[in-house]
Amino acid sequence: MQEYIQYLIPVFALAALAAGWMGVQLLAKKLKTKNHIDGGGCCGACNGKTCEK
Repeated sequence: MQEYIQYLIPVFALAALAAGWMGVQLLAKKLKTKNHIDGGGCCGACNGKTCEK
């Protein structure tokens, strides 16, 4: 059991980080601020509402 703990702790930490980021994105969507859920992400080549790529 001791061997598995050294692998489980980082996996759980990464899962918590991902869940926290998703929570931030859902909060941003609820507050109608810029989020990555509605826009589908961004490649960096955006000009306002239109995509240059």
